[in-house]
Parts: sequence; C-alpha cells; structure tokens
Amino acid sequence: MTTNAPTRFADLAFELRFDPLVDEQAPLTFPCDERGQVDLDELCDRSRRDYMFAHTLIGRHFTAPVVRACLA
Repeated sequence: MTTNAPTRFADLAFELRFDPLVDEQAPLTFPCDERGQVDLDELCDRSRRDYMFAHTLIGRHFTAPVVRACLA
C-alpha cells in the first residue's frame, strides 16, 4: 500500500527555465534557489555559457525565465 505523503518544502529543488520563442529550440533549465538565483560558480562551463546566452536573449529567442519547483 502506498501513501501519498504531502511534499515538504525541504524536499523540493528549484530550476530556472527559459522557454524558447521558436519551436526549433529546446528550453534551457538551470538549478537555482527558491528566488531564482543561479550559482554560476556551480555550473560547468557549457551550462554557464548557455545561461548567459539565454539571459542575454530574453525577448528575442527566449521568454523571461520562470522558477519551477521539482523534487530533489
């Protein structure tokens, strides 16, 4: 028997998601805190470049980022 225990805030992780404005491009997601702050020092070089790319192209290639909760 499985129980559906409520999800606790401490059990959540967060990601910052940039959705593309064009269908050919995939969304970009990055780990962040509950306020959407990304620790750039924790990202690998490629992820850091992707983050800067997406952030620079908000409104042209990507929507404004959204913070999403996910299970840790």
